[in-house]
Amino acid sequence: MFSVQKLTLSMLVLLFLLLAPAAATAASFEFTVTAKAAFDKMKAAADKTTSAKLASQYAQLQAVQKQEIEWEAKINTLHYRNEEAVLGTRNRIKAIDAAKIAKLEADVVQTKKKYEPLFDLYDSLKQQLSLAKSLKDKWLVGVLNPQVETAKAAAALAKADIRGKEAALKAAKADAAKAMKKIKDVLAGIDAVKIKIKASKSSVSSLKKQFKTETTILNQVVRKGDPTASVSSFTRLLAYMKQINEHRQKHYAYEQQISAIIAKADAQLKAR
Repeated sequence: MFSVQKLTLSMLVLLFLLLAPAAATAASFEFTVTAKAAFDKMKAAADKTTSAKLASQYAQLQAVQKQEIEWEAKINTLHYRNEEAVLGTRNRIKAIDAAKIAKLEADVVQTKKKYEPLFDLYDSLKQQLSLAKSLKDKWLVGVLNPQVETAKAAAALAKADIRGKEAALKAAKADAAKAMKKIKDVLAGIDAVKIKIKASKSSVSSLKKQFKTETTILNQVVRKGDPTASVSSFTRLLAYMKQINEHRQKHYAYEQQISAIIAKADAQLKAR
C-alpha cells in the first residue's frame, strides 16, 4: 500500500485520470438485461416510425452520455493542471526578489557587525571623558575631547551607512510587496470564475437528480410496454443530458479562463 500524502500533485492527477473514465461510465444510464429485453420487445411491437424513434433516442442517449464523460475528463485534466500551475505561480510570487532581499539583509547585518568595535570605542571614550570631567582632570579632558569628537564623527558616518543599507532593504521589500500584490490581484480574478463554476456544478447536480428520477420512470413505462410514454421519457432524458453537457462546456470554458489568468500572472512574473 502507498500513502496518499507521499504522492505529488502530478501523480494524483494521473491517478485520477486513469480512474475517472471508469467511474464516469459506471454512473451512466444503461438498461439492465431484463429491461433491455423488455425495451426490445416493446420496440418490435411498436409501429415502424415509433420503433425507429425509440432506437434513435436510445442511441442518442448513449452518445450524449459518452460526450459528458469526455467533457468531464477534459475538465478534470485542465482543472488539476490549473491547480498545479497556480500553486507554482503562488510559490514564485512569494519568492519575488527573495535573493536580492536576502543579500540586502545580509549587508545590513554585516555592516552593523563591522561598526560594532567603533561604537564600542565611542561609548568607551565618552565614559572616560565623563569620568575625567568628574575628576576635573583638565589634561585628560584635553586629551580625550579630540578623540571623542573624532569617534563621534566616525560613528555618525557609520550610522548613516547603516541607515542607508536599511533604507535600501526597506525599499526592496516595499517594491517586492507591491509586485506581489499586483500579481496576486491578477490571480484574485480566479475567485470570480470559481463562483461561476460552483453555480454550474450545482445546476449539473440538480439535473443529474432529475435525470436519475426520469430513468426510473423510463424503466417503469418500458416494463409496461408503453412506447409513447417511453418516447416522452427519452425526450426528457435527452433534454437533461443536453443541458448537462452545456454546463460541462461552460465549466471547461471557465477552466480555460483560469488558465488564462494564471498565464497573465506568470507573464508579469517573468517581466520582473
